[in-house]
Amino acid sequence: MADPNVGRGGARLFNPSTECSVLSGAPFKAKNTLIGHPLFEPERLKRLLRTLPREHVEIRTVQSLGNNDGSYRRGELLTDADPVKTFEKLSEKPTWMLLHYTWVCDSEYAELMKQYIRDVTEKVGDVGDDISDLGCWIFLSSGRCVVHFHADPDQSFLNQIIGSKTVLVYPARILPESAVENLIYTNNQGAVTYQPEYERAMFPPIHLDPGESVFLPIYAPHRVINDDGISISLNVGFHTRTSRKRRTVHLVNLELRYLGLHPAPYNQRPLADAVKQWAHIAIRAKNKFFKSLRPHITV
Repeated sequence: MADPNVGRGGARLFNPSTECSVLSGAPFKAKNTLIGHPLFEPERLKRLLRTLPREHVEIRTVQSLGNNDGSYRRGELLTDADPVKTFEKLSEKPTWMLLHYTWVCDSEYAELMKQYIRDVTEKVGDVGDDISDLGCWIFLSSGRCVVHFHADPDQSFLNQIIGSKTVLVYPARILPESAVENLIYTNNQGAVTYQPEYERAMFPPIHLDPGESVFLPIYAPHRVINDDGISISLNVGFHTRTSRKRRTVHLVNLELRYLGLHPAPYNQRPLADAVKQWAHIAIRAKNKFFKSLRPHITV
């Protein structure tokens, strides 16, 4: 039986070039062996687009290098756009597509994600074996497009498969605590918005060619500029024991802030953070049985 950790041609799907850490809060590059993988061939992607529920296919207008106004806002959501036709016309009309829940709706992408994560846990020691909240998202976008500034509610590896791009990553510490809390609570990237002063804190730009990957630290905002040609990327996200503890503190802080209090930010008071781990159990019960008492956050 073939080794399930091994990708096409006997290669691991993920391989960092140097010793690296997901706890440092900084991005780093790695290698992937997804070039030419059959799951990312055009016809296979169109099959996926036909079977994914339409609500799982996010299609947005996107600014290009020719009309970028420097605001890095999310483009208009195109709810009536046909996914397959949009994909086929990416070279003609600047568009950004994000495919959600691929690992839920298609078993082949689920298996690919599992193989990838097994490689990550073997190659990156501080990930640990208590990994959870796995997901994989596919990005399909036009050449020369400027992808909006946003942050994700997890940490992830962005893998370039077709086309090339520059990824601009910022440290999570630049974001207001309330923005991080809203991002986690709503799972909506719109909770994080761009401010020009963030540029001073940006990490050095990272250029990705096909077969290259970048680690996006937990809650680290980022934006992307595509080179010429259509871009296809796979993002694999996850949580570790450490990041789950941090997420819990942020969720408790959101509840306290909703009550008009001013809680200490994450990692400022370790004893308070430990208490919040237990408080979260009661808060989850409250939100489950008394839904009217849940915070109402609009993004």
